[in-house]
Amino acid sequence: MQIGRLEIFTDEPEITEKNVIRVLRNALPKHLINAARCDFLLNYEAGEQPNTAIKTTRKDIQSFCPDNLAHKITEFKLGFIWGFPISMVQRGEKDSGEKKDESTSIALLNEQYEMAKVRKRTQELARFIEICGTGFSYIDINTEYEEGDSYFALNILDPRTTFIVKSRYYPDHRPLLAVSYREDEMGNKYFTCFTKQQRFEISGALKIKNGKIQKDDNGEPITNWFERERSGEKNPLGMLPIIEWIRSYDRMGCFEHQIPAMNDLNALRSNFMNSIQQNTNSLWHYNDVDFPVDENGNEINPKTGEIVRTFTTQDGKSPTINPLTLDYNYDGLLNKIVYDRSIILEECDVPQRSENVSNSTGIATSDATGWSAAENAANKQQNITEDCKMEEVRVVCRAMQISPYIPQDSPILDIKYSDTKPNIKRQKNYELTIKANYMATLLNLGFYGEHVIKGANAFDDPEQVWIDSREMIEAIQKSKITKPTANEGTEETRTTDGGIEAQISNSPMLDGMSKENPEKAEG
Repeated sequence: MQIGRLEIFTDEPEITEKNVIRVLRNALPKHLINAARCDFLLNYEAGEQPNTAIKTTRKDIQSFCPDNLAHKITEFKLGFIWGFPISMVQRGEKDSGEKKDESTSIALLNEQYEMAKVRKRTQELARFIEICGTGFSYIDINTEYEEGDSYFALNILDPRTTFIVKSRYYPDHRPLLAVSYREDEMGNKYFTCFTKQQRFEISGALKIKNGKIQKDDNGEPITNWFERERSGEKNPLGMLPIIEWIRSYDRMGCFEHQIPAMNDLNALRSNFMNSIQQNTNSLWHYNDVDFPVDENGNEINPKTGEIVRTFTTQDGKSPTINPLTLDYNYDGLLNKIVYDRSIILEECDVPQRSENVSNSTGIATSDATGWSAAENAANKQQNITEDCKMEEVRVVCRAMQISPYIPQDSPILDIKYSDTKPNIKRQKNYELTIKANYMATLLNLGFYGEHVIKGANAFDDPEQVWIDSREMIEAIQKSKITKPTANEGTEETRTTDGGIEAQISNSPMLDGMSKENPEKAEG
């Protein structure tokens, strides 16, 4: 039974070339358990699901009709929660007590993410997170930079070949070792291991293949299996370049809790199809019927589509041929299938997309169809996702600071990890009018435009929208500020505001007086 992905720990306070192989060997068995569970979940989502409706009779009729709700649930999560890439916005305009606008720098950071193919990478990462419960992104300096490329490289690693080792030595269980590996056709594994200070290439979890030759206390080279051991190389980033993402602290996939229920639903659907086929291909019962025989003496039974003619026998017996059928309550079975299916989707926080709710407000309809529950679940997951994204941005900022391709006067180098925060958007088209009214109202009331745009959660890159719209928004806001005039409250002002004098001059009739036709007024 799936119980989530195991966390991998070590008791070492530090990992160096002296203990990295031992730590790697101790961590590998737990990782292989996680890899097997991830492989099962990925295959299950793809449709490779167990057939629990095994028949013991009429084995010639054996239908297996999986509904594959796992794929439906995953697709909804990828669209609703991960439909837009995570952009970065400015946390605030005050830094060390001084007002500072870093919108330009953060807009450039979002632009770099776009050039690193963040949209495609986001879906690739999200699929592993939602199905397997964990995912890994890898940040490195773009050593093959060309004009128009991103200054950093963003790649997604398979959780079946990637893991993080944390230390129980510290209360915060901080990550000490990040590992990714490949396996050749012969089954040999080649590991790349990162600590904050070093990078190791390890072959078969046996020996380090890169770096300087290690020496013992006497200055003699240390040999292992007639090969000199090496010390690894320096990690230029000074931090782990592999970031672990999780969707929840049980470290389980989005449909993993409901696998037993989905298996039962598949069995119910399969049994339903079996019953239909068995009634369609019924067994035949005949009485007092003699069929002809062939030259070998074998009885010739009629086949499907053939006509059988019978005769009343001399002793008065009437031959009969009838199908053996079972009467099922198909309406009850169909209702059971629909009910079980809806319960599974509800438990996985997937809303109903074709619910017919009448005489309800928008909020009531959203609650009835499950969209509110889906939004609440997404908000809970967002708290974890934002922290994972911040860890990634921290590594990205370091990679750009040491990149040799960025001009020294580029505003992007002014970005500080503490000045940014993620902006996760889940846009619903029917909310666009509400969001537009929200922005117009707050801007007219004088709220700061950047905060309004961020709060609307309607744009992929709020920082770029603010940069492009700032001049016009502030100009409109300034034009709405009215200043008191010198003659405010005078007789002239009162008449233009609708005083008695203005009504007399502008109205054709008032108190019996007419400016247009005095004679008529007198009459």
